[in-house]
Amino acid sequence: MISEVANRYGRALYELASVDKKQDQIFSELRVLSEAVQSDPSIQQFFDSPIVKAEEKIAVIKSAVGQKLSPEILQTLDLLAHKNRLSIFTNMVNAFEAMSDEAHGVSRGTVKSSRVLSATAKKQIEDKVAEVTKKKVILNFSEDPNILGGLVAHVGSWTFDDSLETHLTRMSEELNRRTN
Repeated sequence: MISEVANRYGRALYELASVDKKQDQIFSELRVLSEAVQSDPSIQQFFDSPIVKAEEKIAVIKSAVGQKLSPEILQTLDLLAHKNRLSIFTNMVNAFEAMSDEAHGVSRGTVKSSRVLSATAKKQIEDKVAEVTKKKVILNFSEDPNILGGLVAHVGSWTFDDSLETHLTRMSEELNRRTN
């Protein structure tokens, strides 16, 4: 869930990037930085620390990755640091991604299955979901041992449930209707 504050910062950065048509470049840089922050808990602790001054946080960021980041991102990080809001950075990147996806007609989702799916099966699922939602879809696939068989997909407000449990529930309901 994206907070309202993160959404506002994400929207402001997206609009700033739109001026020079740099949304894709800035999103790419944001994604790399966000992955680095998420992969190392000490970076997130550094961002969240009330003891470290904003100037020190920005100096460390600039010395580590400053040459690789757009001025718009550096300005946003500086603003977040001075407002003591660097902790919302990852959430802000998610808000930026949502705006970029909307602008490109993309919908993201997750697919959980009982077993590892083949590349062909993944492609068929993506095609079917794209056909139903009438958008380009980007799906993250994972295995869930709680699913007995089949799969469950969540894309935007859509839920596609083709799990064995759901099929058995429907069958049970149908048998109950027929016997009553």
